Amino acid sequence: MSESIRILIVEDQYFARLAIHTIVDSYGGMSIVAETDQGAQALPLYEAHRPDVVIMDLRLPGFSGFDAIVAIRQAHPDARIVVLSNYEGSEDVHRAISSGALGYLTKDASADELSAAIQTVHRGRRYLPQALSALLARRVEADALTSREIEVLNLLARGLANKEIAAELGIAEKTARIHVSHILDKLGVADRTQAVLTAIQRGFVHLA
Repeated sequence: MSESIRILIVEDQYFARLAIHTIVDSYGGMSIVAETDQGAQALPLYEAHRPDVVIMDLRLPGFSGFDAIVAIRQAHPDARIVVLSNYEGSEDVHRAISSGALGYLTKDASADELSAAIQTVHRGRRYLPQALSALLARRVEADALTSREIEVLNLLARGLANKEIAAELGIAEKTARIHVSHILDKLGVADRTQAVLTAIQRGFVHLA
């Protein structure tokens, strides 16, 4: 990388912060510009340092990580946040992603996973391990896909690009892109391939 990815750590456990420092230092291409053990300090530090990526714990004293994610994203909608937490329930993952986090890892993640998550989120893309994507997929009934989104999913399964989907359905390419984005969010997956695999597993798509 030509420039280092600048990172803000929001984590109340000293040894967890130390582990993150070790990983960041060993992989290169990344640097820590600020850190805090208080969720309430996340937004002020973000505004003072304008990091490229925030690594956020959820279990913080007083002002939770969920609160901190919302505060940062409301003030800076383009902020890129990776959650690193002991919470691994589907509701916690869903709430974090819905609040604006782009990535989510549990604290037993490997150094390679954390590095990959930081780099992926820095590029503006979602990062979720397959196990967490599967957890989120089970929530689809509560956030059901529309009939149009089912149509789009079936076209994705045929390998069609957004432009081709738009032509097939007689809609604008931008509209097709929005449908795909909504599908990824609802299924809790990172890309089109995962969306199709999850849709097949859930029975939304049936291949001939």
